[in-house]
Amino acid sequence: METEIQSSPLGQNVDIKTLFTSLRVTLDHHYDRKERIVKQSRDITGLSKKLIFLAHRSNQKSLKSILEEAETKKKEILELFQKVSCELEGINYYKYHKSISPAIQEFIEAISFLEYLEHNRLISMNDVELNFRDKSGNQYLQVTVEDYVLGIADLTGELMRYAINSVGKGDHDRALQVCKFLRSLKSDYDLLKVSGYSLLGRKLDGIKTNLAKVEDACYALTIRGSEYPKEFYQHIVSEHARNYGDNMDVDE
Repeated sequence: METEIQSSPLGQNVDIKTLFTSLRVTLDHHYDRKERIVKQSRDITGLSKKLIFLAHRSNQKSLKSILEEAETKKKEILELFQKVSCELEGINYYKYHKSISPAIQEFIEAISFLEYLEHNRLISMNDVELNFRDKSGNQYLQVTVEDYVLGIADLTGELMRYAINSVGKGDHDRALQVCKFLRSLKSDYDLLKVSGYSLLGRKLDGIKTNLAKVEDACYALTIRGSEYPKEFYQHIVSEHARNYGDNMDVDE
């Protein structure tokens, strides 16, 4: 029995079997590419989390040594980004952006945390994009406004942990500085009109929660800190967190 022949939109006769074989090959290439991007994205996300953990050790080691070690880890991450960028050329960037976006956001969260520790300021989107340039100065990966905004929103969680740990170690001034910075960030994000059910809407709720935790910790130490020696600061913050039903992450 001969394969049925139908006319294509271009007026050409197309063999049905050949057509579906071509579609299968196209889909196989699509899913293979997506799988490679997702795998690289997971690897980058994992390394970025390690970079954040390293940054939190700045209370235990000198900031200079932390930044030097972080620079080495950052280069390793950027090598993976450059490797996966060949899968995202042209229209493929928009086609597979959702697959790589979590990795970009996690990396932005990590480098923005390091930027704050070193310079006490918010990293700009332009400075973020500078990381994704090759030795010739060519941009090999694009950062969208959405990636930047979501990545910075996640930064507030790390700043909350950093502030709480600073309070626990008796560095009240540092915690107040972080609190002021978080208030400024929240004011900027409050200008955005988004749905509470969207990803950004949920992250905005997280920003409010993170700020509230830092404010509560600073309040507890300001009110009760003078009653106890510094060795009890960590206990005060932990007790206050339990009283208010917050699960604060305080280093032992």
